[in-house]
Amino acid sequence: MTKKLLSGILRSFSDLIVGTLGGGFIGLVVGGTFLGGFDIYDRIGLQGYELAMYVGAIIGAIVMIIRGIKNLIRHN
Repeated sequence: MTKKLLSGILRSFSDLIVGTLGGGFIGLVVGGTFLGGFDIYDRIGLQGYELAMYVGAIIGAIVMIIRGIKNLIRHN
């Protein structure tokens, strides 16, 4: 039981890291491509690619947390 619990915790933590990095990378690419022409910096103090990276990282982490919860429910 302890080994299974530890395995689930480590898998969840690694999924969270992968989701954060993957979402941040996709947000960085999308933000650099599509948000470069807007004057977002003058309004909020962040470049478009930075804002997209932060939003993408948050969304990626949330998606991977939900995926991990679904896997946990399905396997138990």
